[in-house]
Amino acid sequence: MLLSAKEIAQRQESILQEMAQIRTMQRGTVSWQSYPDRAERKEGLGAVGPYGLWQGTLNGIRFGRRISGPEALRVEEGIARRHAFEALCEEYVGLSCELASREDQGEASREQLKKKPKSPSNRAKK
Repeated sequence: MLLSAKEIAQRQESILQEMAQIRTMQRGTVSWQSYPDRAERKEGLGAVGPYGLWQGTLNGIRFGRRISGPEALRVEEGIARRHAFEALCEEYVGLSCELASREDQGEASREQLKKKPKSPSNRAKK
């Protein structure tokens, strides 16, 4: 689907507005763990889960933290917001590249129009 330059600019503005609506994000992933054997070992008194395990990397340093079920759901929502933000960024970059490509093509065609072939009579006078 080819968009006009005006439509690209409108979509870019829309993307920026959507990005501004995303106020909080989280890094990493959440996996779920449960320990059904623990209840048997502790005669029914041991917590069995499920637990959320939040893991990721921040500034090159790995982190991991066990979190409760409700907190894990909040972190998963934050991670989903980050993925949505990154997808919007990627779309914005793609639109910017498309716009730049069109401007480059427009400059090239203008240069071609400026360079008119010389007539044979002009070459003969030299």
